[in-house]
Amino acid sequence: MSQRTAVERAIVPVSTVLITLGMMVLVGTTVTDQNAQRQHWLLMVALGGVVVLCVVAASRHLSAARGVRHELTGGEQYRLLAEEYRRLSDLAVTAQEHSDLKLGEVTAQLDHMQAQMDSLQRILKEVE
Repeated sequence: MSQRTAVERAIVPVSTVLITLGMMVLVGTTVTDQNAQRQHWLLMVALGGVVVLCVVAASRHLSAARGVRHELTGGEQYRLLAEEYRRLSDLAVTAQEHSDLKLGEVTAQLDHMQAQMDSLQRILKEVE
């Protein structure tokens, strides 16, 4: 995963703060009573803090998920596991081919022995 520059890291928090300030200004200017205006500002600051915390938490979560995905797909450990899997599958194919050849040899020997047994039985019947 590539490292982000300071500007790239600052984009999300700064944009969140700007949006929150915009919301505060819009809501704060519609209230005429001084006390109510302070309460709205306090509410907007609290709301802005919650929004900032949510955005930071979400960006950290997405960043961590991206890092894990990168480790799984591009990491050295993944390549080693894939290579080991290829090696084991090649060994399994080789063992299967070897078993097929041996089975063919055993079948041929069994057929030859069956022919000899048939020949021996014919000879024994003629001798009787």
